[in-house]
Amino acid sequence: METPVDKRIAMIRSLLQSEHRGMSISDIANRLGVKRNIVSGDLNYLLRLGQVEMQAIGTSKVFFATAKIPISGILNYSSDRILIIDKDRQVIEANTALLEMTGLSRDEIIGSPLDACPGPLFSTLDGLSPGTTEAQDIAVWLPMLDDPRAIRHFRVKLVPIIFEDTAGGTMITLEDITEAVRNRDALRMSEERYKAIVEDMPDLIFRFFPNGILTYANQAFSSVFGEHETSHRGENVYALFSGDDRVSFLELVRSARGDTHLVTGIYALTTPAGVRQYSFSIRAITSEAGTIVEYQGIGRDISAELDTRNQLLRNASEKEFLWRVSQQFLYTSSATEIFDHLAEGIADRIPGAVMMIFSYDEKAGTMRAELIRDDQGTDLLASIFDGEGLAFSLPHSVMTKLPGYEGILQGDLTPMESGFLLPLIGDSAVQRIRGAIGQRSVAATMMVSDSTVVGAVAICLPPGTPLENRSVAETVIHIAALALQRQYTRESLRKSDSRFRTVTAVTPLPVSIISPDGRYLSVNSSFTELFGYTLDDIPDGRRWFLQAFPDTSLMQRAREIWMQDLRQSKPGEIRSRRFPVRCKDGSICSILFHPCSLPDGCQLVIYEDVTGREEAERVRNLLAEIVRSSHDAIIGMTTNGRIQTWNPGAERVYGYPAGEMIGKDIALLFPPHLPGEKDRILAMVQSGKFIPELETERVRKDGSVIDVSVTISPVFDRDGNIIGVSTIVKDITAKKAAERFRELESRYRSRVDAINVGVYRSTGDPGGRFVWGNSSLVRILGYSSFEDVADIPVSDHFLHIGGRRELLDDLRHSGFVKNRELLLRKKDGSTLHVLVTALATFAPDGGIVFINGIVEDVTENRILARKLASLGELPDESGPSIP
Repeated sequence: METPVDKRIAMIRSLLQSEHRGMSISDIANRLGVKRNIVSGDLNYLLRLGQVEMQAIGTSKVFFATAKIPISGILNYSSDRILIIDKDRQVIEANTALLEMTGLSRDEIIGSPLDACPGPLFSTLDGLSPGTTEAQDIAVWLPMLDDPRAIRHFRVKLVPIIFEDTAGGTMITLEDITEAVRNRDALRMSEERYKAIVEDMPDLIFRFFPNGILTYANQAFSSVFGEHETSHRGENVYALFSGDDRVSFLELVRSARGDTHLVTGIYALTTPAGVRQYSFSIRAITSEAGTIVEYQGIGRDISAELDTRNQLLRNASEKEFLWRVSQQFLYTSSATEIFDHLAEGIADRIPGAVMMIFSYDEKAGTMRAELIRDDQGTDLLASIFDGEGLAFSLPHSVMTKLPGYEGILQGDLTPMESGFLLPLIGDSAVQRIRGAIGQRSVAATMMVSDSTVVGAVAICLPPGTPLENRSVAETVIHIAALALQRQYTRESLRKSDSRFRTVTAVTPLPVSIISPDGRYLSVNSSFTELFGYTLDDIPDGRRWFLQAFPDTSLMQRAREIWMQDLRQSKPGEIRSRRFPVRCKDGSICSILFHPCSLPDGCQLVIYEDVTGREEAERVRNLLAEIVRSSHDAIIGMTTNGRIQTWNPGAERVYGYPAGEMIGKDIALLFPPHLPGEKDRILAMVQSGKFIPELETERVRKDGSVIDVSVTISPVFDRDGNIIGVSTIVKDITAKKAAERFRELESRYRSRVDAINVGVYRSTGDPGGRFVWGNSSLVRILGYSSFEDVADIPVSDHFLHIGGRRELLDDLRHSGFVKNRELLLRKKDGSTLHVLVTALATFAPDGGIVFINGIVEDVTENRILARKLASLGELPDESGPSIP
């Protein structure tokens, strides 16, 4: 229930909120009708709550309503999670950080009691003691994105607050200390692990005061200086060192001060395993004031490291020596220099040794002494053998019987029995050598490179002298073997290169050699003769492609094919490709490329100009196509008449397919009534004669005899020898028939022209045209030539209109008319009486195609008849007309 005081305070707040310029105590008292001292007390109360502000203007105090900022807006600026509850522990506000952490919305918790809010956080907060203001740490299971099962740790503060209505409440702030708690736990665990690790470490771990009293020592320390850790606590660490090491260790410890807190020294310690070298690192631990309060020491057994370092130093020395020797071998230019450097290298590592160095010819199986040098560096070979040298046979079969053969061939210096050279070089040579160098023990090995024996080395030492630096000497010998093999290979390559250059210089084929990086190393004269290019024109592949392939697309295709073939090629494999290439003079040649990968990565390319061959091939193909498509029969056969080729024209002429005639004798085509013709023809051809257009007869597959014209010619090889017979056959059956027909027709026309009757052939159309007619027809119609008659339609020769039509109707009906009298008009317009006998030739559809007929001129008879009729002796007969 609202009290009078609450109403009065509310009225004061309302007045101040309506008066933005502020009000004095008197103004408020007058407006409310309340005493000034009561208003003054109420304003002081509101001022303490922060709900009003006061400004002194002169001697007056002016009060203003406080500008309110929503509490949620203030709380959201805090990184802590904040929850505000009232005195009944109901949630009245929560900032965004808390809502995001719990995954809840404001509606889910605002207005709800603390113990009714969902989630473990609120139930934990509800269990906190509300009366205390001390910070309390809590652990709550809250899922996290990086760890859904995580426990979150918070430091919680409960701060009492008063609301505008003077009611009390609590602001709960939660500081997330999860990371700090985890780090603390991790540090604690790390310390435990550190202690466990230190205790198990093989290094000596110890701590001591500046006066040397030990405060800690691990098990490793105790195992070196005593049996148990407790036996050293309280002892002086300096007493564990003796003699000069004690003084040195004390000085080392004293040097760990100031800026140098960590110092290191190496000391020899007597341990159960013997004297060992230890490296001690001493670190000074100081207080905040900079005073040294304790030292921590770590001792590590470095005996093995020192041994390794010393060995590395020895190895480095050996490597430097081997590198120097390798450089000497690398720059040698003869086998003699290699033998000399080998002797010097062995003498450098094996003092007092006498070296015997041999070369070996594996093909001949011969070993030859190249050098015998004593321990003073004097060459003895010439003096021992009087300048004659020493060579002996040592075939592989004998070599395998030498003692220690397997090790010798692997490059191992193998001790040899006394007198092992005796069966190889003989007693005289052995005695000469022994007389020069004395009695010595011998270690020998073969100089082997790539499983090939190139020489041998014997190292002779005074009796009882151990062979030092054996591995270094073996390495030097192996390097010398490689250098010697390289020298032999270089000499062989030089000879091979000389032979190769000679071959490429004289070969008629163009040749080029291209380096792995695409440079043209050489081109022979044939290359320049064919293409016109020199090395200056095409120093590399790029320039070659630009010169040889002016067409961009062709150049790209050629380059791609070249690169693809190059990637897939193997040494010795030839990859033939054909491309058109532009020569320097602009001409285009068809080139067959034959590139081959060499073992060194270079490319040997042989070029073959196939332009002429392709042209010849095109000509051959053209001729073959002409033969194939020829209507005439073209037959190729041997000189004795056996058929080798048979074109489709021959199949058309004779009826035989090629499969039935290839390999058969040409006599199969000759008719029986022409015996001996084949032999006569072949005899003429074999003598080199050409037989043009011989008209004769041949027999088809169906047995019919046909007329043919045969052209027969011999086929010669390059040397002029006759190797075959070519026959061209034309079927002239139709030609012969036409000739016979023309002959018959000529005889027929001669006879027809001699008679007094007109004979003709005309077309069967309504107008009609004369196709043929004899001279009597031309004369009867009054024309000078048949061409004049042929130019005029037949219907125009009829005197009566419809005469031609009536004749055609009769012919369609009966196909034949005989002695039909017709009236025609001659060229001069006079009337002509004729008798016509005609025979029609019909088409399949029933139409008349041609009319063959005979015309007899009866004009004089009709004139005579009319005259007689006029005399009354004969009746007048008139008739119709003719075609």
